[in-house]
Amino acid sequence: MPAERPDNRRKRGRSIGRGRPFGRLLRWAALILLTSTPLLTLAAPNDRLVLGIFAVRPVPLMELRFGPLVDYLDASVDSVDFEMRVLDLDDLDRAIQRNEIDLLLTTPTHYELVRSENALSGVLGTLVTQHRGSSTRSLGGVIIARRDAEAINELADLSGRVIAAPGERFLGGYQAPLFEALEAGFDLRDTASFRFLGNHDAVVRAVLDREAEVGFIRTGVLQDLIDRGHIEPRALKVINRQHLGDYPYLVSTRLYPEWPLVTMPHVGLALERQIAAALFSLDVDDPAAQTAGIAGFGPPADYLPVERVTRELRLPPFDGMDEITWSDIWAQHRNELVLLATALLMVALLSVALVFRQVALRRSEERFRRFFEDNASVLLLVDFDNGEILDANEAAAGFYGWPREELIGHPVDRLWAHRCQQFDAVCRSGVVGGHCHLHTHRLRSGEERRVEVHVTPMNDHPNGGRMFVIVHDITERERAEKSLDRERERLRNVIEGTNVGTWEWNIQTGATVFNERWAEMVGYELSELEPTTIGTWERFAHPDDLAHSASALQACFHREKDYYEVEVRMRHREGHWIWVLDRGRILEWDADGKPLRMWGTHQDITARKQMEQDLQLAASVFVHAREAILITDLDARIIDVNAAFTEMTGWRRDEVIGHTPKFLQSGKHDGEFYRHMRKRLRSAGYWSGELWNRHKNGELFAERLTISLVHDAEGRPRNYIALASDITDIKKYQSELEHRANHDALTGLPNRVLMADRLRQSMATARRGHGMLALAFLDLDGFKAVNDVHGHDMGDKLLIDVARDLGTQLRETDTLARISGDEFVIILGGLEQASDAEPIIERLVEAAARERHIDGATLQVTASIGYTFYPQANEADDETLLKQADSAMYEAKAGGRNRACRYQPPT
Repeated sequence: MPAERPDNRRKRGRSIGRGRPFGRLLRWAALILLTSTPLLTLAAPNDRLVLGIFAVRPVPLMELRFGPLVDYLDASVDSVDFEMRVLDLDDLDRAIQRNEIDLLLTTPTHYELVRSENALSGVLGTLVTQHRGSSTRSLGGVIIARRDAEAINELADLSGRVIAAPGERFLGGYQAPLFEALEAGFDLRDTASFRFLGNHDAVVRAVLDREAEVGFIRTGVLQDLIDRGHIEPRALKVINRQHLGDYPYLVSTRLYPEWPLVTMPHVGLALERQIAAALFSLDVDDPAAQTAGIAGFGPPADYLPVERVTRELRLPPFDGMDEITWSDIWAQHRNELVLLATALLMVALLSVALVFRQVALRRSEERFRRFFEDNASVLLLVDFDNGEILDANEAAAGFYGWPREELIGHPVDRLWAHRCQQFDAVCRSGVVGGHCHLHTHRLRSGEERRVEVHVTPMNDHPNGGRMFVIVHDITERERAEKSLDRERERLRNVIEGTNVGTWEWNIQTGATVFNERWAEMVGYELSELEPTTIGTWERFAHPDDLAHSASALQACFHREKDYYEVEVRMRHREGHWIWVLDRGRILEWDADGKPLRMWGTHQDITARKQMEQDLQLAASVFVHAREAILITDLDARIIDVNAAFTEMTGWRRDEVIGHTPKFLQSGKHDGEFYRHMRKRLRSAGYWSGELWNRHKNGELFAERLTISLVHDAEGRPRNYIALASDITDIKKYQSELEHRANHDALTGLPNRVLMADRLRQSMATARRGHGMLALAFLDLDGFKAVNDVHGHDMGDKLLIDVARDLGTQLRETDTLARISGDEFVIILGGLEQASDAEPIIERLVEAAARERHIDGATLQVTASIGYTFYPQANEADDETLLKQADSAMYEAKAGGRNRACRYQPPT
C-alpha cells in the first residue's frame, strides 16, 4: 500500500511576495512548446485521435465502461479513428507532456492542474451521469466508515483517524471531503493520517478490511459496487450525509461539476465541432451510455467552484501562490499589535471606569433595595456574628406576624420551632455560595409552618459580614405531596388487591410500560418481554380481536368516546388463549387535540367468559338486548319483559305481567290485521312485520316486530317470544324525505314533481265528473333586477313573501307550486265554467304587484300569467297544458307584463 504522506502537509509558514522563478520558466517553456505543436500535428483526415481517461477505478473496469464510448465516437465522426488510453495520473501527465493525448476525460481538479500547465482549447462538454433513472452533471465526495464503527458519526469524529483516499488530486475522493472538514473548522491534514491507494475501489476495500477507519470516495462508486454485488448494502455507512433534492447519489459534501472532456489545441475547430455534436447526440439508451453508466454529455459547466477548493486547500496548481492575509500580518507584527491594543484598551477602560464606577454602585444599591422591599418572598438580612436580623421586608413581617421594626434586631433563632443544624453549619464554616435546607418556623401566633430556606453569605469572612436569607412557605406543598404519596400507596394497594395488569402507552412513539402482573397473565416475567412497545401487546392479542380494538381506540382518538374498553383474547405462553378485559383512557393531549398518552388495565376474565359460555346466551340476550323482548304463554298472557320493553312502551314489568298485549294496540290496524298475524303464527311458527302501537302516555310509535313460537325440549309449543325495535324515527325520517322530495325547499310549496302528480289527478277528476280545471303559469317581472341590486338573500325573501300572498288568493282545493326560480304554476280545479277562474287569476296579478317592505328595502315586482283550460276539444295531456300556459305567459309579457293572458290555439 502507498505510505502515508508526511511531506505533503499544508504549509503554515508563508512569506509575503515569495515567487518561484524556475517553475514559472518551465511553465512558459511548456506553453510555447504546446502552442507551437498544432502547427506540426494538426489532425488530418484518417488520423487517429487518442482519448486519455483518468483511471479513477481499476483500469480493466474503466476500459470495459468507456470502450463502447470510443466505438460510438468512431462511428459518429467521419475520417478519424479513436483510440482509448486509461492511465493513472502520473502516466496521464507524462502522456500529455509528450503530446500523446488529443482528448482528455478526467477529474475537475486534474483539469485545473492540466490547464495551468498546458494550452487547452477549453471544455468541450461535461459528463452527465445517471443512476436508476435520474441524471446529474454534478459530483461530490462521500465519507464512508464501517457500519459497526460506532464512534465515527460526524465530521468531528474524523480527527485522529486513519483515512484512506485514492490520491491528492481526486476531487470527490480527497479534496471535497477535506474542504468540507476545513469549512467545519478543522484541517484533517494536521489531525488525521492519510493513506493514498490509487483508486476508489481500493479505498472501499481498505475500509471493509479494517486497514483504514474512514474512506474518501467520489459519488456513484458506492452505489455501483452495491449494484454489482461486490459489497453488502449495509456494510458501510455515510458520514455527514447531505440530502440535496433529487440528487441520485449518496453524498457527504456540497456538489461540484462532473468530469470535463477537453481537447488539445492541435485537434482543430472543425473536428472539435464534430466531436461535440456526437457527444451531445449520445442518447441515454445508447449502449455506449448504458455501459459507461452515463446519460451522455452536456454543455460545459462552471469549474470556478473547483478552483476555489484547490485555492483554499493550497493544492496544486495553487500551492505556491501565497497571499497576504490578516494571519500573516498578525504573525509578523504580533508584539507591536498587542502592545498597541493593550495601551488603547487600558486608556479607554480607565477613563470609562472612573466615570461610571460610582454611578454603577449607586444603581446597584438602588436595584437591591427595590428588589428587597418589593419582593413577594420573605427576605431577611442576618448578622453572622450574633444571628440578629439586620433587616426584613414587608413580606417577612406579614408572614411572621411581627411589625418590621420588631423583627429588626430580633434573634433569628427565635423564629425556629427547634434548633437548625444547617444554619449553624453555615455560620461555623463560612460557606461561600448558596445553601438551601428545610426547616420548621414558628409564627407570632404560635402556628408552625414548614419552610424552604435559602442562605447566601455576602462575604467570605467566617466571623463577620451578613447573610442574605430567602424563606419560602412550603407547608401546603408538603401536605399535597404527602396526600399524593398516600394516594399513590392506595393505588398500589388497589392494583395489587384487584390483581390487574397495568399499562401506559405513548401513542406518538409506541413505547409502552407494563407492570409485572401484565406479563404474568400471559405466562412471562416482565424482564423477558422488555423492551416493550405497543407491538408487544399486538403480538400476544388474537388476530381476530385487533380490528375491534383498533376501532375502539379510534373512537377515543376522535373524542367519540371518553374511555376505551374491549374484551380480547391473548396467547398464553403455554399455547392456550386467555380472555382479558382491556380498559383505558387518554389522559394527555397536545395543543392541537392529538392524543399523547393513554393509561389502562388488563383484567383476566377467562373464568367469567367460561361461565358466560356455560350459561349460554338466552338470559344474557334478554337482559342486555337493545330490542324490547316480551315473553307470553300460549294464551298470550305476558310472563316477562325486559328493560328495553319498558323504555319503549312506558309500561313497567309489574304492570304488564299476566295481561295480554292488547293494551298496546293503537287502533290503526283492523281486526283482519291481527287475525292474519295469528294465522301466520299457527302455520309458520313466526310472524314479522311493522305495526303501530300506543305508548303508556298515549303517543303512538312504530315498531318492527318479530314473534316466534318457542318449543320445549320435546318439541311441544311452550311460549311466544316477541322482539321489537322502535322505528318511529325512521318512519318520521321517511315522511320527511317524502316531503322534501315533493316540496320546494325555500317556500315550502309543492315542487314540479308534486305539481305534475296533482295536475294529472285533477285532470282525471275533471274527466270523471265532467268538470273543468284551469292551469296558470306565473312568472315574476323584474325579479332578476332585485337579485342583481339587493343580492340573492333578498331575492329569496321576496319569493317567500310573494308565495305567501299568492296562496291567500286561492281556495283550499287549489294548488300553488314553485317549479323554478321565479316561476309558479297554479291549478284551479272544480270549475263549472271558464269565467269562474278569471277573478282568481286577476287577484293573483294584483297580489304579485303589491309593494313590499323587506329588511328596510322597498321592493316591487309584477307578474305575467298565462292560463289555459281542460278539457279541450282536442285531447291534451299534462305536458301539453303546461306548454299552452307557458306560451300564454310569454304573450302576457309581450303585451306589457303585469297582466294575464288566456291561451288561444293557433288558427
